[in-house]
Amino acid sequence: MAKFFVTVRSVDGDAFGTALGAIRYLVVPDGEEPRPSHRVGLRDWIARIMASFQRDGKGSAFGDALFFVHGYNTGAADVDAAHRAIVAGLAGRMTVTVISFDWPSADETFAYLPDLDIAKRTAIDLVNAAIKPLLAAQTQDCRVAIHALCHSMGAYVLREALDHADDGIKTGSGWTLNQLALIGGDVDADDFVAGNKDTESMLGHAYRLTNYFNRHDEILQISNAKWVGVAPRLGRVGLPPNAPSKTVNVNCSAHFETLTPPAPDPLSVARFSHSWYFNDAHFYADLAQTLIGAQDRLVVAGRGRDDEGNLTLGA
Repeated sequence: MAKFFVTVRSVDGDAFGTALGAIRYLVVPDGEEPRPSHRVGLRDWIARIMASFQRDGKGSAFGDALFFVHGYNTGAADVDAAHRAIVAGLAGRMTVTVISFDWPSADETFAYLPDLDIAKRTAIDLVNAAIKPLLAAQTQDCRVAIHALCHSMGAYVLREALDHADDGIKTGSGWTLNQLALIGGDVDADDFVAGNKDTESMLGHAYRLTNYFNRHDEILQISNAKWVGVAPRLGRVGLPPNAPSKTVNVNCSAHFETLTPPAPDPLSVARFSHSWYFNDAHFYADLAQTLIGAQDRLVVAGRGRDDEGNLTLGA
């Protein structure tokens, strides 16, 4: 199956760079990495995505679409690898069309502060150029649920995108994502309370927010160090106790303790602690049930409780 991307990266020949570029819609053949030559027009891109969904007896589309928003220090090839991992992880668990929003994050270690600036500048493109066009293409009879999965600084990108959306005439309220899932979220945990101006739009445009966190996440500890004096990161400590009722904490720390890093050196261990989700069958089993939404969050198969009352990832 072809892979769907919308990218705002710069172009160097038939390759993508790390600077800000024009909005491009890509339909990438299976087995190939995204290249500028995979560009198609918006109308064709939307048509190909809509054709990926199932149809009922009346010809109306139904199914699920999942927007993936990556984090910092991520090159175009890394985004493609994550995209393929998500598709493979959800295969056999649910039928879903995965769409990656590729913002121009660098691919160098610790290029954190420049990435943060670019993330804020490009966030609105996620709504204007990706989510809204897909929503507009659906007819009254369509039953396609649109979800988002955000890793690391991708949570910040989506937060800023939804905040800007509420300020814009073209992107304002009246629409919503179905399920919003955050993994290793690199945003302030303390902001996720009712009435907080930084997160009210994010929460207002989602039916439910599920936060998967890991107390062993070493990269988010580095993030804390770079932001001296700010709150601990959501993907490391979880949602606060007074988070709104539409949010769900899933503590993955105990499950992570059962995993073995692929390499023993400190940098590899740190990276693994932040990105293990992409290759973990237990995470995908839980994510699929979350996106399908057939079961209440309290009875998703495999989940337990930690000592603080948080839900836990099944092992």
